[in-house]
Amino acid sequence: MDAKTEAAAPPPSYKDFEPFCEWQREKDKDILVVQLPSGFKKEHLRVMVSNQGLVRFSGERDAGGNTRYRFQREIRVAKDCNMSGIQAKFMRENLHIIMPKNPTATAAQDQAAPPAGESGEHAKLKQEQGKSDEEGKVDESRDPVEGRSGAEGGLSSLKTWVKVAVVAAVVVAFGAFAAQYYQNFINFTKK
Repeated sequence: MDAKTEAAAPPPSYKDFEPFCEWQREKDKDILVVQLPSGFKKEHLRVMVSNQGLVRFSGERDAGGNTRYRFQREIRVAKDCNMSGIQAKFMRENLHIIMPKNPTATAAQDQAAPPAGESGEHAKLKQEQGKSDEEGKVDESRDPVEGRSGAEGGLSSLKTWVKVAVVAAVVVAFGAFAAQYYQNFINFTKK
């Protein structure tokens, strides 16, 4: 009978969450830092690299009682990434996914010719200024959660469009109300 009561234990309930992800761009690699809540350990995490240029990372841990915390994310890797060199490290409650760039891609960027109409010195100065401005910033043209850029968008762009649609609906509704109110006012004053 004891085996039957143990087998009838209720399945665990899950609290899904989305960890905050931040890109750190460097000359020879990109690093995705995934900030996890306290309590996660290395053995609670899993990182997989697919042949289709995707990195999947997930984690699950006990939250006490019959509850578990879990997350799962997927990002598209940059085209200039060395897929076989991707590494994951767990440091200070953060998961660091290190994506080295192909040596040929970084060398090609370094040796790129200046744009037409710019001298070599001017282009070099402009490149150095851009580099100092870019250090420590997150690439906002790319959705760090889904790894997609611009028009492809991910969950965050969907949320943005929903917000825009709600604001537009409120503006239209207010305009209709104001027009109706104005029409009633005109009709009232004509009597």
